[in-house]
Formats: sequence, C-alpha cells, structure tokens
Amino acid sequence: MTTFLRFSHDEINSRIPYAVVCEGREGARWNTGHRRRRWLQEFSEKERKEATRLFALAHRWYLVKGAPDKVMMTPETYALWNKLGAFCASL
Repeated sequence: MTTFLRFSHDEINSRIPYAVVCEGREGARWNTGHRRRRWLQEFSEKERKEATRLFALAHRWYLVKGAPDKVMMTPETYALWNKLGAFCASL
C-alpha cells in the first residue's frame, strides 16, 4: 500500500519550497564547481534523477502557471522537495 500526501493550493504555497528551488536552480550559483561537488556528495543518483522532474515543476509553478489547486505526492517526494529547498537556499 502506498501512502500519498495531499496538498491544497494554500498548502503548496506554504509547505513546498518550489520558489526557492526554482530560484536556486536557475540562478548563477547553480553553475559553480562548489555546487556540483555538493550536489554529487549530498544527493543519491535516484534523488538527482527525481530532482530533474521537481525542477521542471518548480519552474512551471513559480514562473509559468502558478501552483495548482491540489497535488498529491509520496512522503519521499515531499522530503526531497524539502531537501532541495534547503540545498538551494544554502547556495
């Protein structure tokens, strides 16, 4: 059995750091050697692969369409959002 978390529009805006992830990923600090080394050290191959999808979502939600009315995700995906948010905020 798989457990899913459901977030409303307001919860997405308050609990998922998609704006921080988008700004961190698309900012100038993303293309530095320091960031690349930390990225490889702090994130597993599986997390890096899943992060590609989350970066696209962050871009769409923050710069294109806005956050959706609702979204469902696994607790692991939610944890990765928070890990990405902390990582991007620290760049």
